[in-house]
Amino acid sequence: MSHHDDQEVGLTPGDKFLRFIKRSDIRETLLWAAFYTGVFVILALFFYTKWMPVRLSTDMTSIERLMVIFTIISTPVFGLVMSMATYTFRHGVRGNTPPPDGEPFRTNRLGITIFSAVSGALCLVAVIYGITAMNSEALAAEKNAPNSLVVEVTGQQWVWSFKYPDLGIQSNELNLPIGKPVKFIVKSVDVNHSFWPVQLGVKADANDIVPVEIRTTPNHLGHIDVKCAELCGLYHAYMETNGAVMSQSDFNNWVTSNGGHTA
Repeated sequence: MSHHDDQEVGLTPGDKFLRFIKRSDIRETLLWAAFYTGVFVILALFFYTKWMPVRLSTDMTSIERLMVIFTIISTPVFGLVMSMATYTFRHGVRGNTPPPDGEPFRTNRLGITIFSAVSGALCLVAVIYGITAMNSEALAAEKNAPNSLVVEVTGQQWVWSFKYPDLGIQSNELNLPIGKPVKFIVKSVDVNHSFWPVQLGVKADANDIVPVEIRTTPNHLGHIDVKCAELCGLYHAYMETNGAVMSQSDFNNWVTSNGGHTA
């Protein structure tokens, strides 16, 4: 039995834990972990949202909230990994001479148990929150379904077109009224595409067999960038258009100016 084992005999789990965290290497590692965790929480709360697209719908708001929460939940694990890497870099062996073998020690079951329990709990919280948020959005979309504005989205190499069957118009721009639930019916007439109105926070594959339906509700005025998110040929990068979320009166004027009729 090693000297380390002799010292561990007779100690309670609590004593072992206190002895473990009093070690200088553990204290330094935990301090670095707290530093990295704090930095990335601050980034998530104050800077991350500024790097996200402008929020123009309830879906985009939910996605941004999920991204922030998932980032915060994952930062303690990331902080601990970064702290161990930092400690190794600061105190690692320099030069070509290998260090002497250290004293053998047993696996720290308490430390592994704590790390596994905390990581598992954080993952469970993330999964439950994500499922709850998705279910809430689905229920809201189903509730608003009867009042939705229908937009038939067609993708083809390398343009998008939008048909408003209830309003009698078709356009290459995606314009929507604020506060009105929207149902997109997405299809392709050639290869597979992916309909992505960035600021609305929704995305759907477009194929030439089965139309795909997605729903959202625009809740802010602003510009919409529509892109294709699936490689679809030589000019895939240029398969984009734009549009806007506008007031109901401006939307009605746009519809009538294009030969349509308001609902």
